[in-house]
Amino acid sequence: MIINFKEIPQANLGSGLQDTFELFSREFLEAMGFTTIEHPDRGADGKKDLIVSETRSGIGGETVIKWLVSCKHYIHSGKSVSDTDEPDIIDRVAAHKCVGFIGFYSTLPATSLSNKLRGYKDRLEYIVFDKERIERELLKSADRIKLANRFFPTSIAKHLLQNPKPAKIFQEEPKLNCQFCGKDLLKTKNGLFVVWSDGKERIGKNGDSFVEEQDVYYSCKGNCDNRLDYAYRKKGLENAGWNDIDDLLIPTLFIKSIMAYLNQLSKETVSHDVHEKMKHIYLNAFPHVLRDLTDKEKERVKLIMEFGL
Repeated sequence: MIINFKEIPQANLGSGLQDTFELFSREFLEAMGFTTIEHPDRGADGKKDLIVSETRSGIGGETVIKWLVSCKHYIHSGKSVSDTDEPDIIDRVAAHKCVGFIGFYSTLPATSLSNKLRGYKDRLEYIVFDKERIERELLKSADRIKLANRFFPTSIAKHLLQNPKPAKIFQEEPKLNCQFCGKDLLKTKNGLFVVWSDGKERIGKNGDSFVEEQDVYYSCKGNCDNRLDYAYRKKGLENAGWNDIDDLLIPTLFIKSIMAYLNQLSKETVSHDVHEKMKHIYLNAFPHVLRDLTDKEKERVKLIMEFGL
């Protein structure tokens, strides 16, 4: 589980925050497209926490469906929601002039409740939002993640750290397309870039001999790389090295790569094509590295630094 439902205070304590789970359920259901008809309150509620409506469109026009919502926040005890926790469902739905029942739970429904609801399937509609389904829906979009951040700030902060998104610093979305199939390598997470030379030795700025890099291609690993590799070798060029694009998106390794390239330029020359393509790679990778390292990336950096990969 990514979201820790214990971030929402217990519902049975008089802390002034005991209504938080019900308020969260209202915001969640509205984000799902429901409209709130009766909001949570602390009065006698007739065994309902709120009432929402759903508008359905069909050939005969629009139909408004009213749902009774029952919230059970048992995560602090770890208790599942049993059939005895949800008594008289049919009568409660009818008393509030609803036609559907929504169970909104921070744990899971017990088998007894699931069986009870299945027994009602010919008499009323029902939906159960348990902790797994709530989490899945909350993480579906940026807007829902913002909602989750209001109620679960610690969980979402940790999630965003381990699942970083590129910073929006350019007008257009950064892309690095495979030169064979055209797929965006910044999204596929399966790319590399390969440097090619003509194999001819030259004298560098410091008097040492070197082989000038003549071209670069970026591609998917596997078939695309193999096809481009064959084409470049037919031009008479030689493979002068390659780098994993996923490694380049790790902030520490991004800096390491840029410094290596700048150090190379201080001693040697590269062709105009190589320089332009390297600038394209670094510029489009840059929005992905304006962040902290994930735990997985920290391990990758440690491995690379230890073994000089």
